[in-house]
Order: sequence, then structure tokens, then C-alpha cells
Amino acid sequence: MVPDIEIQNLSVCFDTARGPVYAVRDLSTTFWAGRISGVIGESGSGKSVMGMSLLRLLPNTARVTGKCFFGQEELYSMPLRQLRKLRGAAIGLIPQNPNASLDPVMKLGRQLTESITTHGRRNRREANRQAAEMLRRFGFEDPERILGQYPFQMSGGMNQRLVSALGLACRPGWVIADEPTKGLDAVIRNQVYSVLRQIYTEYHSSMIVITHDLSLARRLCDDIRVLYMGQIIEQGTAEEVMDRPRHPYTAGLIHALPSRGMVPIPPPDPRRLEHTGCPFYPRCRQAGERCGREKPGDYPLPEGGKVRCFLYA
Repeated sequence: MVPDIEIQNLSVCFDTARGPVYAVRDLSTTFWAGRISGVIGESGSGKSVMGMSLLRLLPNTARVTGKCFFGQEELYSMPLRQLRKLRGAAIGLIPQNPNASLDPVMKLGRQLTESITTHGRRNRREANRQAAEMLRRFGFEDPERILGQYPFQMSGGMNQRLVSALGLACRPGWVIADEPTKGLDAVIRNQVYSVLRQIYTEYHSSMIVITHDLSLARRLCDDIRVLYMGQIIEQGTAEEVMDRPRHPYTAGLIHALPSRGMVPIPPPDPRRLEHTGCPFYPRCRQAGERCGREKPGDYPLPEGGKVRCFLYA
């Protein structure tokens, strides 16, 4: 049985020349097995840092505190040798940057089959067949030829699909997909959506989908968490969050879509930058005095979700 992933009080800090910068602040949530959970937010909101922290793939400059449970196992204190056995086999990763994830001097066939033979206990011939099948699902009409190529011979969109195939190659119980449709045109985005949905249905894989693509999140995900400055400010079912957003920030993200009027979120007001309250206070059109003084807690919603906003206190 695939276990849940539970994060407790996660904070991630990077030391810079200007002092410590927190990418994630005291974040707690549970990703339930058997579901596709979306994580949305602007660039810099902490989405990818949170995702990479689950597998301890952040650089050494990151200071991570908190706990992350994979069932009964605590990932942050687990010996690295044991964690490596989980990577790819139990928790697969579709990384955001394919150029940094694919070895430029190793043929794609070897890169795709290496994880299958390591974790899947298959011989080279079976691994090649499984890799070719996965490439066909991601729209490659001649997978045998692709397996003999190098990453630099592929386009950026092709490499994005290749790292998606690599993350799913061992059919893991959990998949962390970090911007799986980034840089892809509408046709290929739909293809990637179909493959992820098919993998979820056939292999019963649970997923965390980190994305800027709000239409993908609405179509693919069962529930959604909205991140702002490293904190979850709203969460609920995909239908509730996308169709009836409660937090002003979530509403701003959705109304910024071309299909919803393309109304941008206002930039920060310099007069409001010094405050101790809600992180969204400097940009919020609905902010009151209390919002600048106090940090809101998580307020339950009638549908079962939560929102971090005094409008629902």
C-alpha cells in the first residue's frame, strides 16, 4: 500500500550576501496517497524548493528544518543510502530543468534504462522495451532512434518529455512532477496531461504536480495548495480553489489568466512593505489594518478546505 507524505513545520533557508532568505516558512501539510495534488503560485513562491526538499535534492547552501514522513519513515533523518533506494523506485521525480537533469555525454537510452535496471530488477533488453514504450506514450514516433541520441540533439520540449519519461520509468507509487508542461506547445501539453492521467489510472500512482499551468491544475488535480512566500495560503479541492477562490491572492492568479480577463495582481505598495502581518498585505486590495499587524491563521471553509485570510475569521 502506498503511504501518505506528511510535511511537518518545514522551513528552508538560503544564506546569501544580504543575509538569510527563507524560500519555505513553517509549512505543514499532508499529501494523501491515491490522489493528484497540485501546488500552484508565482515564481519564487517556494513550490519547487518544497518539492525538491522531499527527496533532499536541494544544494548544500540550503538549511532545512522540520520533518517529512513517508508513511512511518522520516525522510530528512533517513540515511542517504536508504533514501537513494526510494528515489525513482518509490518516489519518482519529473524535474523542471531537463538540461540540468540529463547527462549531455550519455546516450538517452542508457539514461532511461539505468533506473529501470537498478530499481526494477529487469535485464537490459526488457529495460529497453519498457523505455521505448514510455517514449511512445510521450509522443515519440521513433523511440528506438531517440534512445540512440544524446540530449543536445533534442529540442528543449523533447528533453522535457524525456525527463518526464525518466521520472515515470520505474512506475513509482509517488511522482513529484515539477512543471511537467513547461516550454511545451498546446498540443504537447495535452499529450503530457493525457499520459499523466493514464499513469495515475493504470499504475495507481499518487502525484504532486507543481505547476504555473492553472488549466493543467484544474483538469488534472483532485486538490490544490496555493503557495505565497513559502506558505500555504489556501487549499481545497481543485474545483473549489479554481472556480471559487477565497484568498485574494488565489483570485488574483486566476483573474490574471487571459481567459479570465488578464487582470494582473497589483505590485507591492512601498508604503506597506514594513509590516508584521499577512505576507500578501502589501499587494492586497482588500487589506485592512489588522492585516498589517497580525498574521492570519488557517480558517476552515464549509467545503473542507482552508484559507489563511482574516476575511474568513
